[in-house]
Amino acid sequence: MKLLNFIIYFGTGIILFTFLIALVFHKREKPIYFKYIFVYIILGLLISANTFVNNFDIWILNKKIPLLIEQLLLIIQLSMIGLFFIETLYKSSLIKKIKWLLFLSVLIQSSLLILVLITNIEIKPHISSNLFLLFFCLFYLKDLMKNKPTLIISKSSAFWLVMGIFYSSCIGFPVNSLIPFIPKDQKFINIRLEIFSIANMSLIVLYLFIIKSYLCLKHPQNF
Repeated sequence: MKLLNFIIYFGTGIILFTFLIALVFHKREKPIYFKYIFVYIILGLLISANTFVNNFDIWILNKKIPLLIEQLLLIIQLSMIGLFFIETLYKSSLIKKIKWLLFLSVLIQSSLLILVLITNIEIKPHISSNLFLLFFCLFYLKDLMKNKPTLIISKSSAFWLVMGIFYSSCIGFPVNSLIPFIPKDQKFINIRLEIFSIANMSLIVLYLFIIKSYLCLKHPQNF
């Protein structure tokens, strides 16, 4: 429990630091897709705030409210990441496929949320977004190898963003898929908390990659 709380506080600090970095680069010339990333960061702060509120049992009369708020914010986050990929790959032949997959992902995640709220089954609705985001990352890498052979990827903002999303999704999909199979008995509580910690740590890494992407704005030729 102490580890989980530490990761939550530490992760919130990282998100806040990412937000401050984004403000520092607010007036610098940058690709359009950074406006979606900025919204994504703000949503991350709101998700963290919702977690703190939930921990203080403010919603004690209805525990579904924090779940609903969290998942709605995650759906909007998914939309922002999807728009990032659409903006990044707008010249790609895969753009129509990405748009349809984004729509399908939002639809599935929303449907799973409704199912969870109605039936009380334990499943993380955003596991579907992890899977779809993996496909988006693979589309980006395919386009990168095919159409941008001279790009200096170490100085590319988009590349570091995609790597952060790829890493987070690779960890998040199996971890969140595992949760429903672990009993809620008291003897398994430590295992469940450790798994939650792993998922949260992957998100921390994602925000570190976002920070790296902002720092790449010092090299405008490699957006």
